[in-house]
Amino acid sequence: MLKKFSWFSAGLFLITALLLTTCKKENNDLGLEIQPPGDKLNVHSIDTTAVIAYSQIVDSVKTDETSVSLLGSMVDPVFGRSTASFYTQFRLSESAYDFGITPYPDSLVLSLKYDGFYGDSTAVMTVKVYELAGQIQLDSLYYSNQSVAVKETLLGQKTFTPDFSSNVIIGVDTLDPHLRIHLGSLTSTLASKLLTAPADSMADNKSFLNYFYGLYVTAEPANSGGSIIYLDLLSSVSEMTLYYHNGTDDSLKFEYLINSNCARFGNFTHDYSLGDPAFKAQVIDKDTTLGKSICYVQALGGVKTFVRFPYIKNYYANGNIAVNEARLFLSCYEPDPGLDVASTLVLVKRKAEGGYSITDDQLEGEGYFGGYYDKNNHGYWFRITNTIQELMRSADPDYGLEVYVSGGAVNAQRVLLSGKSPQLPIAPEDRMKLIITYTTLN
Repeated sequence: MLKKFSWFSAGLFLITALLLTTCKKENNDLGLEIQPPGDKLNVHSIDTTAVIAYSQIVDSVKTDETSVSLLGSMVDPVFGRSTASFYTQFRLSESAYDFGITPYPDSLVLSLKYDGFYGDSTAVMTVKVYELAGQIQLDSLYYSNQSVAVKETLLGQKTFTPDFSSNVIIGVDTLDPHLRIHLGSLTSTLASKLLTAPADSMADNKSFLNYFYGLYVTAEPANSGGSIIYLDLLSSVSEMTLYYHNGTDDSLKFEYLINSNCARFGNFTHDYSLGDPAFKAQVIDKDTTLGKSICYVQALGGVKTFVRFPYIKNYYANGNIAVNEARLFLSCYEPDPGLDVASTLVLVKRKAEGGYSITDDQLEGEGYFGGYYDKNNHGYWFRITNTIQELMRSADPDYGLEVYVSGGAVNAQRVLLSGKSPQLPIAPEDRMKLIITYTTLN
């Protein structure tokens, strides 16, 4: 059974519906009933502005110390295969801890609290855990295309179907749903290393982080279907627990914590060779003309869509005008997508030297700016009045706009968008369009 879910989607859809209800009456209609008949002739609305759009690969996305960590692999029939992994440090739950006389490891368990998923929740996945061979630093920036050296020994492996609804009973404790990976069933290498740590390495966290760098958790690439699971590493449930006994006591344990002082980051990889031919032709082979029909946006540092209005300055060249409102509509291309479409998109300005900056319209607030998925219209609205007014009047070159999935480092969502001239059976009105309402000035 294919399930499509993320914990925050329902809330975002509700906010979107409320926003669209309050904004249903077009701004260009306001006050027209009290205007003199002659003044009404100066108000115009047009939705045939030329639009150039096409999709490109995203270089990377910043993934260090995010609120959610991603793990898993899935094959999308359009985008191909995406795999998410992460690196994390651990800290001592107690400094200068003494394991006692002749300690011996019983087991070592890594626990990771579930926080949602994207894809097929019933798909079986296999995850693997390795020890880091290189350090990661809390004060450093890390991106989705970066990696850190790991040791060759496989510490743990688990093949499972995620269970997002059932609590886990550990002794007398009832814990939230989470993934448990035994790191001592294949080898006791790490358990023994932790149990025999020198006293000076256990003195404080700074010393411990120089002794044990952390773990790398990854997923085997899926061959079909699959899912990306979301994990809350900052939950008290997420930790590594060493169970042991010594010469005097049994059933002992020591906990290694993941908290906000731990460096951690995600790594995302994409195999677009498994994607749809039309997608590969546009995004990989860079046939930008295909953007006239369809465009693509993908999280995980995947794909963005470039948008530009090549003749927008001509409006101002023909006489002074004031833009009452400009809204960009991005219509979803798939009538009935097999995966949830992205809940929120973000629109930014491309900079001359590369990179991007936020638009002036975004500073007006999310309720004004938009970007939420509109279920009724199966698409997204952006109000970009200030941006269009500036493009019309400025002598500076227009470097265009870029569309991303919002929160692309903490979710695995994607969406297909109709271009300016989508092919049948897409209806002409369900196209990418800029709707400008403006007043000509005498």
